[in-house]
Amino acid sequence: MALDKNQIAKRIAKEVKEGYYVNLGIGIPTLVANFIQDDMAVEFQSENGVLGMGPFPYEGEEDADVINAGKQTITTLPGASFFDSAFSFGMIRTQKVDLTILGAMEVSENGDIANWKIPGKMVKGMGG
Repeated sequence: MALDKNQIAKRIAKEVKEGYYVNLGIGIPTLVANFIQDDMAVEFQSENGVLGMGPFPYEGEEDADVINAGKQTITTLPGASFFDSAFSFGMIRTQKVDLTILGAMEVSENGDIANWKIPGKMVKGMGG
């Protein structure tokens, strides 16, 4: 029986520990924050250059200039910071974050991932 996106995100959230800095890729990873315990201190980072992401904004409160890597509008928490994507990927590659949750465009039954744009299909960005 296949899991839906929220069930997958809920399972991934179990890997997040207290005090972690967590990079959320595009797609299902952006849902993971919805399943973190309210009393758990976790800092979320987006590869487009945001540390301190908050929840998705309520309808009508969106700021088109504050987005995650999937181009979804987000909020920021007090103390959040913004930086360029090169610095962001440097944080990931030098293990300054505790957990990176990758988004995958397509996954084969063997676990191989394809992260490029499919011709004719709307995709908001390339995978990393």
